[in-house]
Amino acid sequence: MQKAEVRELLDSYNLQQLVEAAKKDRGIVRMLISLVYDKEDVQSWRAIEAIGIVAGEIAKTNADIVRNLSQRFLWMLREESGNGPGSAPEMLGEIVRNSPDVFADIGQVLTSFHDELMLRRGVMRALWRISEKRPDLLCMTCELIEKNLYLNDGDAVVRAYALMTAGALDMKDLLPVIEGLRNDNSSVRFYDGGEFIQTTVAEVANKVCAGFAGREN
Repeated sequence: MQKAEVRELLDSYNLQQLVEAAKKDRGIVRMLISLVYDKEDVQSWRAIEAIGIVAGEIAKTNADIVRNLSQRFLWMLREESGNGPGSAPEMLGEIVRNSPDVFADIGQVLTSFHDELMLRRGVMRALWRISEKRPDLLCMTCELIEKNLYLNDGDAVVRAYALMTAGALDMKDLLPVIEGLRNDNSSVRFYDGGEFIQTTVAEVANKVCAGFAGREN
């Protein structure tokens, strides 16, 4: 499969066809990785999502290939690698989301990078994506809890990811902070389900509060 064909499948959001092709052609993973760097382009986010799904399929028969790829992404997060992190946190989040039992340890290592300002948005997105699928998988560190999952972070997108993570983890003890964000009209845009979602922090907070209330009934 050529890169142009990969782009076409991403444009049509036909991720399953990419998965089937990647089972026979591992070069597709490299092509997808080359497409993840423009976060203003929905195609890049679809490529990130596709990497996780493809990795999940590969891991069923050869987890070592995916573990080696994950270690490469983790290396990119470390300053001594000499490389920018790119979309490494987001890709790692998708890999763990799609193979949670196999790569739970990778998810826990990824969590430890939350205090790096340059990585925080990607790490918090990864925590949300993993927790949404497997809320039991990761242990929130004491430091993360002390920081209220970054619900008061200066980056509105980080606040939105933190809200969705708190909701996925049913962290009702953070409700006073979450309630305070119901008046936060900061605009945010994030990727979910093949498209960009344009909303506000307040709207995300309202949904989280509604989810808490629904689980009580």
